[in-house]
Amino acid sequence: MPSTLSLVSLAFLASSPLVAAKCQKYVDAAVTAAANLQSAYFTNGGYGSQQPWIGAVDSFHLSELDTLAGASTYSDVINTVFTAWTGQLDNGNSYDDVQWVSIAYLRAGNLAQAQKYYDIASTAVSTDYCGGGLFWNGNHDYKNAITNELYITTSGFMYDTTKDAQYLTNLQTTWAWLKASKMMGSNGLFNDGLTNDGNCNNNQGTQWTYNQGALLPGLAYLYKYTGDESAITSAWAIMDAIIMGLTVDGGLRESCESTDANLCNADQQTFKGITVHYMSWFLSVSGRDNGSKYTGFIVAQADKVLQFAVGPAGWYSNLWYGINGGQATWTASSQASALGALIAAGQQNC
Repeated sequence: MPSTLSLVSLAFLASSPLVAAKCQKYVDAAVTAAANLQSAYFTNGGYGSQQPWIGAVDSFHLSELDTLAGASTYSDVINTVFTAWTGQLDNGNSYDDVQWVSIAYLRAGNLAQAQKYYDIASTAVSTDYCGGGLFWNGNHDYKNAITNELYITTSGFMYDTTKDAQYLTNLQTTWAWLKASKMMGSNGLFNDGLTNDGNCNNNQGTQWTYNQGALLPGLAYLYKYTGDESAITSAWAIMDAIIMGLTVDGGLRESCESTDANLCNADQQTFKGITVHYMSWFLSVSGRDNGSKYTGFIVAQADKVLQFAVGPAGWYSNLWYGINGGQATWTASSQASALGALIAAGQQNC
């Protein structure tokens, strides 16, 4: 299938998290990366067996690239990317997945679909287990970082679009619970979740990059609409912890990857691009960098991608921080993750 899709106008542009393109070399690299992603992996309106939450992230990246590039090349992706997954999304009780889908729909201007999947996620809210927050799935026995962090960000994005006060309340309530939970480790990074033994302690699960980045836009919306300065200091502390604890030689690294081995699956190869892109989203909404610290970090990640992950003609591997020892992988997820970083850098001032 051609990578250029039919053109439709983008709605809800006023509520977009984007800023205009400022650093063209990264935008140019992103355009090529996106074309490769679509030409190799997007067929018959979808990404084949790739899980729908990753397709939602891809759609979000592509929507933002269209705005950066002043185009509507990928505006039809959202109309078909979930077609094969509707049953799973509607009935699968995967409360993190549906929020990625809600964000993608809202970014594309489809409020009705965004609300539908947000409402599915909202059924996971419970104060009867660990005192609050959302369950991860229909088993209702696990409260984890990503589901709750996404609810903070999705609620903020929904409030930004609709100004319905319930969304802001949901953001505030979930953030208050998450802060009070034991999910953050002593190094300032969120572990995967809480123990499901009734004690609701930190489970010492992996501190993935996206478990830190996913809530940053939500904190930006909290600051934007309430003036809560602690939302900024919390976000800065999380980004500082990312820089200190999840990088090697200045480049983001997941614990499942190294220069001579890769144990990251398709999900995990997606995480770094989300983290960097959501850092940019935070800066765009809040307008609050710490000097140029986080802008500089975003640009540095794109530079790492262009130094270590890049292959011939705009293809990208999962390895950002060092020279490939022969085990880096080249997949749809690694391509989209690099795309997220390049878009984020393109939103900054050169």
